[in-house]
Amino acid sequence: MKPGVLWLAPMFALTLGPADCRAQTTGVEQLQKFIGSDFHKELIGKALSAIPPAVFQRCPALEANGSQVTILRPVSFGKGGRPKAGAWREAFPVAGCGNDTVLNVFFEAGKDEKINTLVGAPGTTHADPVLQRDAQLYAFVGAGALARNCEKFDVKDTRFEAFGLSDPPTADPGAGDPLRPWWETWTVTGCDRTFDVQLDFAPDQTGTQITQPADGRKER
Repeated sequence: MKPGVLWLAPMFALTLGPADCRAQTTGVEQLQKFIGSDFHKELIGKALSAIPPAVFQRCPALEANGSQVTILRPVSFGKGGRPKAGAWREAFPVAGCGNDTVLNVFFEAGKDEKINTLVGAPGTTHADPVLQRDAQLYAFVGAGALARNCEKFDVKDTRFEAFGLSDPPTADPGAGDPLRPWWETWTVTGCDRTFDVQLDFAPDQTGTQITQPADGRKER
């Protein structure tokens, strides 16, 4: 396991997701125990080892102050203490090596107690993993418009900016609106250059539309 990985998850802070809170609360102590296990550390180490150095930089000054756990679907456990159903996300704030961000790892447990992991976009994006894939394409297109000869990009960071839309300016309809729009800044790196690309997310009855303002991209 690479240096710095083992101490990325020494703390446990829980956020309940959209499912029933009482159901999620059941098993929280078991999940906390699982997250402190060597098996979990191995899962984290393997997931983070695949992150490009431009996104997750390791150095002696690396700081990682615990993890934030969000339960996405109620988690249940087998007799051996491993999850056998449910899903959750772990967010790891990292700093000190030139790219302060939040590393996001999604976990999904199956009946056979096999746990699938997925590394999401770094940062504070509100997009789910499926929407992130679409947003990444838009971010790369935006960066590519400024670096036409660059063929390889990585998402270095994402930043949730605000609810509402930036272009055209649209007010936040409020937390009670099931189709509440928002906008973010995605930071993309490639060919030794870094770009900020603005993305608007507008949910509707069929999904979420992603748009990029014409002037919503710039090189750092």
